[in-house]
Amino acid sequence: MSYKVVVREHSILLSSILFFSLMGLGLYQLRIALVVQSAYNNFSNQEVIKKYQTEPKFLVEYSKEDILLGNYGQAKEWLHKALRTDPVYIPAWLTLAELENNSGHRSKANEILEYLDDLMKDVIRWRWEKAMLAYLIGRDDILTSDLAWLLQQDNLTWKTKRKVLDFSFSLWPAPGDLLKKMDKVNAENLFYHALRLNKRDTADFLWPMLDHTQLEAQKILPYINLLINEDKTKEAAEIWKSFYQNDALLYNGQFALPLVKKGFGWRIGHPEGVKTETATPLVGPSSLHIRFAGEKNINFYHISQIIPLSHISQYYNLTGELRSKGISTDQRPFVEVVGRECSLTAKTEMVLPDQEWAQFTLDFLLPEECQQGIVVRLRRLPSRNIDSLIRGDLWMTNFALQPVSQPQSL
Repeated sequence: MSYKVVVREHSILLSSILFFSLMGLGLYQLRIALVVQSAYNNFSNQEVIKKYQTEPKFLVEYSKEDILLGNYGQAKEWLHKALRTDPVYIPAWLTLAELENNSGHRSKANEILEYLDDLMKDVIRWRWEKAMLAYLIGRDDILTSDLAWLLQQDNLTWKTKRKVLDFSFSLWPAPGDLLKKMDKVNAENLFYHALRLNKRDTADFLWPMLDHTQLEAQKILPYINLLINEDKTKEAAEIWKSFYQNDALLYNGQFALPLVKKGFGWRIGHPEGVKTETATPLVGPSSLHIRFAGEKNINFYHISQIIPLSHISQYYNLTGELRSKGISTDQRPFVEVVGRECSLTAKTEMVLPDQEWAQFTLDFLLPEECQQGIVVRLRRLPSRNIDSLIRGDLWMTNFALQPVSQPQSL
């Protein structure tokens, strides 16, 4: 092949590469131009749509966009246009009032707020926003009226109700001020919220204001728990007895009633490797069934009941029945009595690996320092053996506690 032929072929190849490169560059530039044109067209279309928009909802949104951009004049124009379309469109009035207030025209904002106060006498929608506008402007009279009114509405959403309560508690932390501002008619709502916030002083203040006959026992349990946790056992016991009437010292010893799991009822935890359920067989007593899965060497104390004993220096007798099946390991369950804030400790022997229903009895003396009552609980200590993972089934029933003059087992 001659030199001229080779040069010519190389020239053709370079020309082809250059041609396709230029074509690719041209297509890329065309794509960029189309994207820019599309964006411009979209922007133009949006501007046209906004210009001829008459729907108040969208006009208010346009105004909020301009407020964020600092275009207050344009924002006000959008709002005026919305109100020309719908003179009673509340979101437009609320936004306009806030805009006027932020622009230093508080008197104009106040006029709008008073107009809305008349317009929204029985309107729940946007009432929270109106209350916040009143707070912003400094109209405490409208603010407190709106907050108190909102809490009385049965169809108020939980989300809004929670906002009203949280805001009220932050504004008026003193219980007396809170009740005065929010009205006695809202005492129950305020009471339950105080429980959610663990504000015992507020709950104590509001408790006498409530109609106790109209309260649900389940809803009062957090208050009883709160009192117990703060060593107000006597006060908690008085409330408990009015909602969970029971002559026995130990509540629901036969496990025939629904488990309360709080207050002075049976408290049942759910540690890993243990399952509990109430058992009501066709034959035999109702009971609490505990199943150990053989997965953990557990330190078990998760079934217990607090008992508010008031007679100190008194002997008591605890009885009950236990049944077991296939309980493994050298450390097996037993029943224990311990004092709350005192040194009392008493316990039974461990259950056998397999036993039919068998009664136990446990006598103890309540020391003088035991002012906060006792705890009756099912216990199992961790094993130190290699075979330490407890498995098997245990049933408990017919638990009872009574004072005695002559202890039998001490």
